[in-house]
Amino acid sequence: MTAVDVHIGPRVFRIDSSKYFDLSIPVAFDGAGLSAFGLPPAGMRTVENAWFVGDTRRGGSCNVKEYRFIPHCHGTHTECVGHIVDQDLSVTEILKDAWIPATLISVEPEQGADCPESYIPDKTDDDRLITRRTLIEKLKRLDDEEFHQALVIRTLPNSPSKRTRRYVTAPYCSNEAMAEIVRRGVEHLLVDIPSVDRMDDEGRLSNHRIFWGLPPDARELNRCEAPFRTITELVFAADDIRDGHYLLELQVAPFLGDAVSSRPLIYPVEVP
Repeated sequence: MTAVDVHIGPRVFRIDSSKYFDLSIPVAFDGAGLSAFGLPPAGMRTVENAWFVGDTRRGGSCNVKEYRFIPHCHGTHTECVGHIVDQDLSVTEILKDAWIPATLISVEPEQGADCPESYIPDKTDDDRLITRRTLIEKLKRLDDEEFHQALVIRTLPNSPSKRTRRYVTAPYCSNEAMAEIVRRGVEHLLVDIPSVDRMDDEGRLSNHRIFWGLPPDARELNRCEAPFRTITELVFAADDIRDGHYLLELQVAPFLGDAVSSRPLIYPVEVP
């Protein structure tokens, strides 16, 4: 055990650096992993040429594979505003925090037909939305502003099949819910769905734009109000992880891209 004391605002909390929950869904290259937006799962092939074969089972001296995957579609990934602007921007340029106070909540999405909240483009009766009123209700019990720097949203029901699904449709946030997330000062948003927006949204990405403060149709970085924020999608928080306050360590792959594979770890906090 390594105890680490962390100052959050005027208070001191302690974590055990050996005790954490891993919220990541690994990228599986055997064809059995999850995928989104109707794309095939991630894959790999053996590297070979006239003088080398990267497979010990075929007589090669070592195993060498070429991997094919899309961070946005295969496994847990973290995005920066480079996802929706013309300028090249990578997550590693944006993400500066090593330890991030975080709150985990569980929410049950509402049917579009029963939801008074809105979305651009218009929601349908069969859509399922994470709503502002649900967020407000859940955060009442965990209303500690010091732990709002990161917000982890777990949708219910919480089937382990989330790890291997072929997503074509999924819940998403209402525009009011995203505005509430911004109002509370969330800088790092983590969700267990493929996108905070509807998967078929006519390319509007209205919630991404609300979160980063980018007007509709704008593509210039200098028009973005909050380029320091990140969105992490396709996490999985198992049922044995309680709603509450944690310290988030957001590990990201050192790729120079607007979205990169990531491994969010959350550490339970206690008062020493």
